[in-house]
Amino acid sequence: MTSVSIMPTVKVIIIGCGIAGPVIALLLKRKGYEPVILEKVKELGDAGASLMMCPNGLKVLSLLEIGRCITESATHLEVLCESNFGGDVLGVSDLPSKYPQKYGQPAFGVKRTTLNLALKDALKADNIKVHEGWKLKDIMENEDSVTAVSETGEKVVGSFLIGCDGIKAISRLVILKKHGAEEEEASYTGLTQTAGMSPTPLSVNSPRTMLNIYGPGAHFICYPVSPTTTSWAITQRNRNASHETWKLFSPSELNANRSQLLDTFKDWCSPVPELIGQADRIIKYGLYDRPQLESYQWYSIGGRCVLVGDAAHPTSPHLGQGANQALEDCYHLSRVLPDVADGDRMSTDVLRKAFETFARSRQPRTAALVKGARAQGELRVCDGDVDACTERDSVIRNRWKNVVAVEANFDSLYKEPF
Repeated sequence: MTSVSIMPTVKVIIIGCGIAGPVIALLLKRKGYEPVILEKVKELGDAGASLMMCPNGLKVLSLLEIGRCITESATHLEVLCESNFGGDVLGVSDLPSKYPQKYGQPAFGVKRTTLNLALKDALKADNIKVHEGWKLKDIMENEDSVTAVSETGEKVVGSFLIGCDGIKAISRLVILKKHGAEEEEASYTGLTQTAGMSPTPLSVNSPRTMLNIYGPGAHFICYPVSPTTTSWAITQRNRNASHETWKLFSPSELNANRSQLLDTFKDWCSPVPELIGQADRIIKYGLYDRPQLESYQWYSIGGRCVLVGDAAHPTSPHLGQGANQALEDCYHLSRVLPDVADGDRMSTDVLRKAFETFARSRQPRTAALVKGARAQGELRVCDGDVDACTERDSVIRNRWKNVVAVEANFDSLYKEPF
């Protein structure tokens, strides 16, 4: 009688079904693991804004079939342009048009919901289970397993757990408490962002441009997310913090916010008034990050839990690297974890060593980028003083004069993770 070798089942609990959760699940499924995703939202709806997919993050997505589909259907950037609110150009470059040749991947904007739904479809196609409406409350570890406990008392047992539950991560809170550290509140950066979606004006339709516009007390950015739609965001200083809800405004709320914005930005150059005036959705939220964690705090004392993406290193959006760094995390974590086909090597010692290697390699880069993003926000949004705005514009204009330095800055971001 011929014996049949059965591959061991190694169940991985993944908390969060945003971007990092599905991607790490898909990568680990290819290595023989059995991922299961626990997501607090009952059903993903049409909410939120957009994000910028950069070459470094897209390299990771390219390892999956879904990455090719997303990239091929996207509206790739061709030009970067920065100007002041009067329309004077501070710097312009066609660098994005060269990204595919230089890095093997382009850059493009995408609606967050579009990406989330595409990833969710990929999970379904790969038979990866997603339990929605499952809110994490606690995590219990023992010598050979980990148990996630929901707010309703439901338990899911696995070999190890990956926390991908974002800036408000419960997984982070639980892991830090077991390290004997109290989680600090998310730090309000002093900036709010108002984001919208609008039909693309002809003035920014060709070439496909990411446009940064600087004015008194505000910064405006826009880029295409489809051939006919432009995503935009306005960053302003505000002493009063406001948390994101990501919900769509009602028609009356939309009209009121649109009118207020039009009045504030009526003197700004094109396409600012056009985009605001034609917005069919607007949301507003405060910008937060958190104090950096030391690398050993990225994983649990018990050795069977690890944090990824915003759960480990939440950042403000000014470098466009939040999602892209989360994708880098997914690549490096999947790389250091052994193939299940190699046998049952999921001892606590093996996991702890893998998590330690992962965290030590990633913590310095992500910590520097979080600081860099906050500094970029401070530079972009100076107060309304004329001299301060003139000085900021001069800094930006001079920065573009050194093309080699500009390219080196982008290269430090986009040449990773392989």
